[in-house]
Amino acid sequence: MKTDIIEQKEFNLLTEKNDIVITNNVQNDLVKQLDKIFGGKLIDLSNEPFTTIHTLGKLKSKRVHIVNLEKLDKLKKRYKIFKSISDLKGDVTVLVDTFETKETFNEIIEVLTEKLLTNNYKFTNHKSKKDDEVKNFYYYGESNIYEIVKKGYILGDCINNAKDLVNTPYNFLNASDLAVYAQKLERFKNVTVEIFDKNQIEEMNMGAFLGVNKGSIEPPKLILIKYQGKENFDDPTALVGKGVMYDTGGYSLKTPVGMPGMKVDMAGSAAVISALEAIARLELKANVMAIVAATDNRIGDNAIVPDDILTAANGKTIEIISTDAEGRLTLADAVWFAQKQGAKKVIDTATLTGSMVAALGHEFTGAFTNNKDFYQEFYKASERAKEKVWEMPVSRGYKKLIKSKVADIKNTGGRLAGASTAAQFILEFIEKDTKWIHLDIAGTASNEKQGATGVMVKSFTEMFY
Repeated sequence: MKTDIIEQKEFNLLTEKNDIVITNNVQNDLVKQLDKIFGGKLIDLSNEPFTTIHTLGKLKSKRVHIVNLEKLDKLKKRYKIFKSISDLKGDVTVLVDTFETKETFNEIIEVLTEKLLTNNYKFTNHKSKKDDEVKNFYYYGESNIYEIVKKGYILGDCINNAKDLVNTPYNFLNASDLAVYAQKLERFKNVTVEIFDKNQIEEMNMGAFLGVNKGSIEPPKLILIKYQGKENFDDPTALVGKGVMYDTGGYSLKTPVGMPGMKVDMAGSAAVISALEAIARLELKANVMAIVAATDNRIGDNAIVPDDILTAANGKTIEIISTDAEGRLTLADAVWFAQKQGAKKVIDTATLTGSMVAALGHEFTGAFTNNKDFYQEFYKASERAKEKVWEMPVSRGYKKLIKSKVADIKNTGGRLAGASTAAQFILEFIEKDTKWIHLDIAGTASNEKQGATGVMVKSFTEMFY
């Protein structure tokens, strides 16, 4: 299903044919007019959070849907109401002026617009019988709310774009395909894209990243997307996304049960690419980079095996304990590259560990940091985005667990504190003066109910808004 949100220039209560969404805001003239048509009983009928009234010929519109404004101020109710509006059939006109409240009007309209898009998301690209239905939501208001609606629309659209990337199977989206997708972001103002091929990656001595790619018949791609929203491109923040397009586990092969769904292992890359798109479309005053080291992790004639030793771009040597701990290898070289591009603030996001799912389930993203102030900046953005994040520990104690007898470090510390030792591994490639956050989205990137979630697109965007 395709969902469009369209501005309606004119509105007449008596001639409107679309279903109408209105609140019980008794101060609004349209609400007063509607209440009068229904004999002064309209407000009495809207005690529930969301009420549908059949007009029975009193209006051209067949149905009027009434949102209880008092219930809308309560967050849990708000999202249920938005879901109810999203599920309406046929074309709908939302009378946004009636949603006016003293403090939350902007947020309500923004999030409503976003949810109208994301709640109606379906991935049907590969079905033989495609759903060609178009659901139009029209918004009408005398107040100037274009910018509010625009933000909600862009966020919703970019979240859906991230979902599309994550849901697309590997035979339609490999590293080269993702690079082509990223290249198209140059259509937006102030965006430049560079794609580095295997030869260039070798010249940068990215041995950790290349090690993961050794089993693949597809060449790796290092993707660099820059958005310059300020006069000078100084002090950029780097968003680094794990771009393992499919993860078999390599020679540490996943089980038949664990293998399906591993197309989700590039959700980190989908998040940072889609967030940068949102930032660019909103023309935010910020300098941001999105970086992805893209490859798949396969078994092949030349694939790495446990006991191999790789040398990362920063010169550190890595003993391979498990080839299924591959994401952190790609991230090691990617965060190093981000810093070489001038980033002093780095956020990496990855479906990195099953340990994270065991710890926090599908409710919270696990966060790790070396700088509390930087983390608070991100955390406030995640709260505005209504994306749940929980800080987890990194420490020298965890560093001992990834110490190797034959190399500088090893790529897994075993079963104990698996999410923390993975974060600690990435921290080994972060310079002392770099502010860093690691987000493990293994539990939040997808779920059984809705598939891909597009998690972190909104939080990243809110950071720079």
